Amino acid sequence: MSDIRTLTEDGFIVSNPAILGGTPCIQGTRLNIYAIAARLDGDEETPDDIVRENPWVTVEMVLAAVAYAKQVPQVEHPDGKPWRNRAVSKTPA
Repeated sequence: MSDIRTLTEDGFIVSNPAILGGTPCIQGTRLNIYAIAARLDGDEETPDDIVRENPWVTVEMVLAAVAYAKQVPQVEHPDGKPWRNRAVSKTPA
């Protein structure tokens, strides 16, 4: 299994706060690595299925996403709504 440094240094896996709120994804896409791993968790889908749906992605990228997702568990926001972190000031009318 690849280590995390290799998976991120090869450029396949990136995390950018401006894209999917910083959720790791395959570079150049909005393919969430945790969603990919979940799709491949059962026996219904294969990496080839994902590549067929996303021809700009390679099997190697899909496998890197799955390896990263297994090594770095997804952290959920406590209330499940990460957009609620932002301070919103409401002035009483």
